[in-house]
Amino acid sequence: MSQARTFVVLVGICVFLVGNGAVSALAGEGGHVKETITHAKEGIGHAKEAIHHLEEAIKSSNDPHAKEALDHAKESLKHAEESLAHAEQAHQHKPKGKTK
Repeated sequence: MSQARTFVVLVGICVFLVGNGAVSALAGEGGHVKETITHAKEGIGHAKEAIHHLEEAIKSSNDPHAKEALDHAKESLKHAEESLAHAEQAHQHKPKGKTK
């Protein structure tokens, strides 16, 4: 069961990093923002795949900690997707002039 727990922790870390990457997309301009959004999308795709494999790995498990960790990973993925959506919206609606 320790392998499943390790995997759960790794998935959680990956999802957390993806969410932070999507938010950091707002810090730059131009090509950097587009590139960060692209990487965030790739990271979310990898996190979804990892969660799927984790679900398969703990399907027959009775370990409540592994199942709780999976729930947290899914919640983190949801927040990462929301962060990415906000970053994409902010990138599309750039202000026309300088603001003071």
